[in-house]
Amino acid sequence: MKGAIVKIPEELKIPAIVFGLQAALLAGAALIFLVLRPPGG
Repeated sequence: MKGAIVKIPEELKIPAIVFGLQAALLAGAALIFLVLRPPGG
């Protein structure tokens, strides 16, 4: 019983961490693209 109670939050935590990492990578890539983009281009 206790194992099931502990297991549920971890199943929700892992996708949240993955989603956060993907969002951070997307934001970082967008920032790098904007910064490295030639001015007036």
